[in-house]
Amino acid sequence: MVTQAPTRPGPATPPPSGPRPRWPARPLPWRRAAFGLCLGVSVAGASLSYDGVLRSWAWLYPVLVVVLATSAATAAARLVRAPVVVPSLAGLVVWALSMTFIFLRDTAVLGFIPTAQTIEAAREAFDEAWNTISFEAVPAAPNVGVVALLTGALGLTALIGEAIGVACRMPAIAGVAPLSVLVVPALLKPSGPGAWGFAISAAAYLAALALARAEAASGAGGAARSSGAAVSPSRVVAIVAAIVVGALVVPALVPGFDRGSFPEGSRLKYFGQNVGLNPFISLGSDLRSAQGLGIIHYATDSTQSVYLQTVTVDSFDGSTWGPDNRDDQRHYALNSITQNTAQTAPLATTTTVIQTGNFTSPYLPVPYAPASVTGVQGRFGWDPFNLSIKGEPGGSLEQSYLVHSVMPNVTAAQLDAARSGPRGIGRETSSIPGDVPALVRTTADSITKGAASQYAKALAIQAYLRTFTYSEQAPVQDGYDGTGMDVLEKFLEKKSGYCIHFSAAMAVMARLVGIPSRIAVGFAPGHPTGGTIAVAGVGSLPEYEVDARDAHAWPELYFEGLGWIPFEPTPSRGVLPAYAQTDAPTGASTNLENPNDGLKASAGPAAPVPSATPHPTASAAPSDAEWEPIGAIAVGALVLVVLLILPAAVRAGQRRRRLTRGIDGAWEELEALGFDHGVPAHPSDTPRAYARRLETWEADDGGAVAQALATLTREYERYEYGRPGYETDPAAAREAVDAVARAGKASSSALTRARIAALPPSAFARPTHAMGRAAQRSKGAASRALRRVFGRLLTPLAPAAKAAGASITRLIREVRRR
Repeated sequence: MVTQAPTRPGPATPPPSGPRPRWPARPLPWRRAAFGLCLGVSVAGASLSYDGVLRSWAWLYPVLVVVLATSAATAAARLVRAPVVVPSLAGLVVWALSMTFIFLRDTAVLGFIPTAQTIEAAREAFDEAWNTISFEAVPAAPNVGVVALLTGALGLTALIGEAIGVACRMPAIAGVAPLSVLVVPALLKPSGPGAWGFAISAAAYLAALALARAEAASGAGGAARSSGAAVSPSRVVAIVAAIVVGALVVPALVPGFDRGSFPEGSRLKYFGQNVGLNPFISLGSDLRSAQGLGIIHYATDSTQSVYLQTVTVDSFDGSTWGPDNRDDQRHYALNSITQNTAQTAPLATTTTVIQTGNFTSPYLPVPYAPASVTGVQGRFGWDPFNLSIKGEPGGSLEQSYLVHSVMPNVTAAQLDAARSGPRGIGRETSSIPGDVPALVRTTADSITKGAASQYAKALAIQAYLRTFTYSEQAPVQDGYDGTGMDVLEKFLEKKSGYCIHFSAAMAVMARLVGIPSRIAVGFAPGHPTGGTIAVAGVGSLPEYEVDARDAHAWPELYFEGLGWIPFEPTPSRGVLPAYAQTDAPTGASTNLENPNDGLKASAGPAAPVPSATPHPTASAAPSDAEWEPIGAIAVGALVLVVLLILPAAVRAGQRRRRLTRGIDGAWEELEALGFDHGVPAHPSDTPRAYARRLETWEADDGGAVAQALATLTREYERYEYGRPGYETDPAAAREAVDAVARAGKASSSALTRARIAALPPSAFARPTHAMGRAAQRSKGAASRALRRVFGRLLTPLAPAAKAAGASITRLIREVRRR
């Protein structure tokens, strides 16, 4: 028995006049290709927000090359109608070749074909990247390892996003690709992702969504085409413009917009608890931490309180302070460290032995200024400009070493007499950004008015700042936790903050009145343990202990002939030097936030050693540690809820998109319903055979299911197998699908219905119908490609073949005649 598809009613369309084309013309799927390109541009635009996570812009070029090359490869494969998986494979190949060419060409054949040596070199590069992520400060140095890791991750992100949007036909969910790129700088940077990176990423993503909507509308019939008119080019331009304007204007207009969920100083610590001292970025978190991590023990013969200095920052661009990357100028003879500034004051030499324990940082904590360091394991070098000692990432872990340090034994009279201009120091220590707020300038001028010397001006600034209130929480609560000029202006208005705000304020105001300045980052003196450490040739020295709660920042001002002199503008923290006494000693402070309260230095030789004030063990307000379990439970519950509703949400989105695509999508939805209820379609099923299998859901309702299935089958057969141009009835198809869905639920148990609602099996499975059509498209594309190739090869041979054929014909005729 032969089944004949019914013919479309109405007069037949007359055949077109003229010669028939050899191959039927088909429009190029340019929207799918353009979707992948727009998504790649979105990921590349989001990568602009990594300015501040990595220093300089040297990393941007390889990121753009790999991301755009990968996206272009997948777009080209989509354009030639390659099978559904081939474009992703083509993009993956181009990703691997471009990564090899940019980062590992010395180990590759012809510079881009990977070898076994390439894999080993890649492993070493990623080890370097892991060390940088685990131990380096933000912004980190853009070494080969971390740039390769960032570039490869962004390229794969663009590739996966394209596959989600095109191959899986979920363009909206493809937005997780640029969103995942923006999350990292949002957590690590003080200023968040930034307006430009977000604006470019959002604009390109919206353009990709518009293309996906237009593609769906072009293949879904008249009803979908009418709805697709909502994404006209003018409306797309208007939406993109609104996104760009909103990203640039809203943060400037809405007060507190930049506070967000993770303001600076309370950023999440990545990859566990990082006990290394990241300059400025995590200093506030270290101070607010209820746990003393990264414990360092030291013993010293100094009669003065000892600050352990790790790194010095002297470059200020108006938004952030940062250490200069002078690794190529470091010296590696730690037994002879010399200062590059002249010294006219007598020098005091001290001996300090330090045990770093689990403190992890590329910098060694040492008393300033180190003259020699012995006993260090590993390769460390010292910076001739600021004498910081730096090694490999995490090199300070479990070190035990001896430091001889020297410091000018200065007096107030010597500082007041230093009137000559500074010489022999970097220009960056005196540079002033151009966007200094008026409040900062007027404050610096007013408090130093009448000061006769640079020293008097420095004391005036310090005395003014010491009238402020010390608070680790106020900057976070009021949204000005940072080091930029806008933060400095807010700090001068609120008159409350912690060490980073005090030191940055004094350093900037000192430069405004003509005194070179920089900021030292390290640890305040800490507290004694009651024990001693025996040092050969010196004897037993009292032992002290510092940890993350002692993290501190203080300004250093330069005086010609005396060098870099530390000051202490932060009230109730650290030790006020004898030469910088600007307020009378008041004994121990009642501020329970500060373990170094009440530390003062006297003018005599018997200046007090570091205070024995213990760390606080209780507080009236809930600490961060008390909120951490609650936050973890809340985040875990939120993740669990998202995981539970995600399959159902994906299934609902698939159903909605299919039913807007006409009869083709309606039949795919019918197969998805059968798959959910355990009646999947087989590749050998005809539409009528599959419909008869679903008729088992029929109940005593007058044959509604059979009628709905008959409607769907009739419409689908006419659309799929009838003459081209048949107009289906999408409303009738949707009603039929709804009727079958109700019958499927009615025929299932309550437990089965609950399982399908929570975890629909078809949510992440492609229907057999779609797979069959994809296979047909793949075969057709391969056949057309082969015909094109052979046609191009045989075309030049056609005249010769024709002549040979004519010769053979004449020969045959001649033979027959004889």
